[in-house]
Amino acid sequence: MTAPVTLSDALVGTTLAPTTYRWTETDVILYALGVGARPPAELHLLDEHAGPAVLPTFALIANWWAVKDLRATLNLGPLPIVHSAQSLRLERPVSASGEVGVTAEVTAVWDKGKHAAIEVTSVGVDDDGPLFSASSQTMVLGGGGFGGTRGPAAAEDPQGAPDAVFADDVRPEQAAIYRLSGDRNPLHIDPAAARKFGFDDVFLHGLCTLGFAARALINVVGDGDPQTLTSISCRFAKPVMLGSELCTQIWRDGHEVRFQTLQRDVVSLSSGTATFAGC
Repeated sequence: MTAPVTLSDALVGTTLAPTTYRWTETDVILYALGVGARPPAELHLLDEHAGPAVLPTFALIANWWAVKDLRATLNLGPLPIVHSAQSLRLERPVSASGEVGVTAEVTAVWDKGKHAAIEVTSVGVDDDGPLFSASSQTMVLGGGGFGGTRGPAAAEDPQGAPDAVFADDVRPEQAAIYRLSGDRNPLHIDPAAARKFGFDDVFLHGLCTLGFAARALINVVGDGDPQTLTSISCRFAKPVMLGSELCTQIWRDGHEVRFQTLQRDVVSLSSGTATFAGC
């Protein structure tokens, strides 16, 4: 058996095997349902006769392999890993069906003390050229202490009352729907699996929570038009439990939008930023 890799910035430049992702209108609609879209208010996201319009964060489904395959690519062994941050930039709107080739490489390895953080940057390209770029950060628990740099600090969340708040419901079956878009981790559906890894119960996928936040931003800032959202980023702060309200607080800061997403008084997504076309 090959020994687990020793983490260091020497891993920067490691490439993942490229992949191709194909999707149809059904995949787009299933994703929208998974991140909380409901008729009739968001019928344009759910009805093929009306498009369907595509949420920009659907591109992260094509990018999921860059997070999922990181352990095997870097031979991380048994160390626990946690998806800790995500950013996405769209070059143009995602179509309701299509095919995209995705390449990715390790662009940073940071020493956080006890833990390590690995950044993977990916690019999606279709027949019309670049479609999206994404940056995923994964924490390797217990993998720090190798003498590397700590990396950039998280942006502080805004102070003062938000300009808007969007409330939504995370239904009990939410994770069961979202997992059909590709992330079948049993932590999100099997209570026994969740308890085995130290959680009290199953919880929502981080990228699903980000999809909820994207919908909130689109509804508040983009007047419901998903094509207006051109970039989004956040850190995954705390898990979201099922069957409870989720609120996204939104601040306008010049040409940038800041946000954080909370369940009750617990911040689930922090350091959130987004940009909108024409804003």
